[in-house]
Amino acid sequence: MADVAARAGYLDRDPRPEQLKVFAAMIVGLGLAFQVGHFVEHAVQFAVWVFGTSQWVVSNFCGRNVPYISGPVMTAVSAAGAYLFPTADVARQMMMGTEILHLVGNAIFLTTIAGVGYFIPAKLVRYAFYIEAAHLCEHVSLTLSAYYLGTPIGVSTLFGQAPGLWGRELAVGWRVSWHFAMNLLPMPFVMLAIMRHCRGVEKSTRILTLTRPL
Repeated sequence: MADVAARAGYLDRDPRPEQLKVFAAMIVGLGLAFQVGHFVEHAVQFAVWVFGTSQWVVSNFCGRNVPYISGPVMTAVSAAGAYLFPTADVARQMMMGTEILHLVGNAIFLTTIAGVGYFIPAKLVRYAFYIEAAHLCEHVSLTLSAYYLGTPIGVSTLFGQAPGLWGRELAVGWRVSWHFAMNLLPMPFVMLAIMRHCRGVEKSTRILTLTRPL
């Protein structure tokens, strides 16, 4: 009986659930860090298009008729396209590499928001989740249409009609602006929820410290 009681006591003190929570929190933190980098990429892309009439911007980045992609991301896009579609031409490889990597990146962010929601079940986190879910649906549409129809079709491309309606420059500007906004919108909700949670924890800790008997 003593042995059984000892085992029961050990199970009550099993540290594994806490370790899993710590591990999950680390994964969520890495996901948030990833999204910061993802957002910076889109912010720079948006800024390059806005100031794309400047000769300095054209010389150091690109013009307004193509979306800017940083060197590391360009390498990843090229490698993904070549690996997944080795028999396709370079244009299709780049198109599919771009859409697939964007799909994966936004899936990571959506999963990260879900992880934040697990630790902080607040309305703000749910709002961020809904926005990012809509954004992910857009990327699913862009990726599937690019694969099956040869052109990305979604709201950010005016269902494939933006170049014909507005010309190449405005079509690029619309897509770049749309994805910049959709990456920006969920982030304040998540950040505010985390800040409020941290303030609540700090306040609770202070109250417990003050009320603790000497």
